[in-house]
Amino acid sequence: MITRRQILQLGAASAAAMTFGMPKGASAQIRPGKPFAGSTINVLLPHASQFRAHEKRFAELEEMTGIKAVYNYIPYAQVRDKIAAEAVAGSSTYDVVCYQDDWGPSLSLYLQPIDDWLARDGVDINSYPQAYKLGSEIDGKVFGLPIRGHPQMLFYRKDLLAQAGVAPPTTWDELVITAKAVQSKSDISGVAMYYGKGNGQQNLFLWLNYLWGKGGDLFTPDFTETRFTEPAAVEATQMYLDLLLKHKVAAPGSVQFAEDDAVNSVAQGKSAMVMVWWWVYSVLTGDKSTLKADQVGFAPMPKFADSKPVSYALSLPFAISGLSKQKDAAWEFMKWVSRPELEQACAIDKSDPDTSDIVVTHTASFLDQKVNDANFGLHRVAAKSLEGSRIMPQLKEWPQIGTTLENTISDLATGAKPVKDGLDEAARDIDRILRRAGYRKG
Repeated sequence: MITRRQILQLGAASAAAMTFGMPKGASAQIRPGKPFAGSTINVLLPHASQFRAHEKRFAELEEMTGIKAVYNYIPYAQVRDKIAAEAVAGSSTYDVVCYQDDWGPSLSLYLQPIDDWLARDGVDINSYPQAYKLGSEIDGKVFGLPIRGHPQMLFYRKDLLAQAGVAPPTTWDELVITAKAVQSKSDISGVAMYYGKGNGQQNLFLWLNYLWGKGGDLFTPDFTETRFTEPAAVEATQMYLDLLLKHKVAAPGSVQFAEDDAVNSVAQGKSAMVMVWWWVYSVLTGDKSTLKADQVGFAPMPKFADSKPVSYALSLPFAISGLSKQKDAAWEFMKWVSRPELEQACAIDKSDPDTSDIVVTHTASFLDQKVNDANFGLHRVAAKSLEGSRIMPQLKEWPQIGTTLENTISDLATGAKPVKDGLDEAARDIDRILRRAGYRKG
């Protein structure tokens, strides 16, 4: 979301020039003759300004397809349970549902694979970054189209880095150097981290960057062996924790922080940097922040100097309910809502703060000049963070496994035990989970 302050910066003339219209040729994949005219597609999804922007364009959907769409919003924290409850009840109320990618394996029984439709209509799943593509696939089949997604980015205080005479860090070693330089010139913490537990596994988000960047992993591809206790993984975990334990550049509250706490630490002028989802830019430059927009910079996620970029990315695909009684019409809606022309129009339009949003998911949209002009170049930088991006393991048992790892990371951040010991304990607990699930024998 772009803030009111930024809308004013764009200028009234620029905002007036932006329209809800789609470029010519946008209906290329829409079936002619409106065969589903009169259908109403009900969509279950969380609140987001991006989706409200869709609603403003529903007249175009109906003009192009004859289909009406109704967005049914519920709080984000309730979405997964609501999808499962509707499925267990055998309800066909919702034709399309929005889910978080790592929920996919546990929900796939209730969702409709779309591979045949993709092939028939020439919809290219490869038009999305790798992480978003993977987040829409389950066991080799495509179940959704990634309509919403979030890369991670580094946000930093331009003024504090300039005062300290340092540039935005590009590597993890530089992150430490930059943070120490800022602290030597001010009473501001170098970087706000979030190691706390009980927050939806948020403390794994940055840990995975370190783990994957060092060449480590959680498991082998078939999940028969654990890899996060290997030397590279232990080293990566220690480096991740050492921002707090050794280098003392993490904000003091980081041991208990959730993601929002870390963001607020920067927004309230207490920390110089934070690594988090790209939509946080609107928080750091918004009306509730103590910062001015020109104080906030952004950069791709750091990496190890001798490795390729890698980061964790999150997507929220739209999928057709397996219980829908109008799947073909639902697919026609899916084609409309997934078009790059639509997301580009939404990302460019800053005429209404309630529907202003930055989210795009097609690679072409990240690189689109008009999208970047309207959003201060944020999308080209975000695209760099998505290079080599990955997702959480596609496991039905992941919620339980993730909680085990979340608790482990939080405990290790207190410095109460050696990293290797903590990871070994977690590995034993997770081994039991995977044995019960049939991935391991013995």
